[in-house]
Amino acid sequence: MSHLNKHQKNEIVPFTAVTNETSMYQKEAEMVLLKSQISFQKGQLLDKIDKTLINRDEQKFSELSKQYIQLLNQYSYLN
Repeated sequence: MSHLNKHQKNEIVPFTAVTNETSMYQKEAEMVLLKSQISFQKGQLLDKIDKTLINRDEQKFSELSKQYIQLLNQYSYLN
């Protein structure tokens, strides 16, 4: 290997290291997407809940509030 000078290194990156790094980025991207979807769903439910309050629709308010609480509980680990 006389073509390499003293300061050059011939490093081989193991395929598993590349795969693990890619997997890490993929999981992070999935988490960002999930947080975005949950945030959107929460906003939609809150808008609907506001409308039921304006319309004084207690039954719909109760139903939507339960859905909102269920959503919060289901994805509480994202906070």
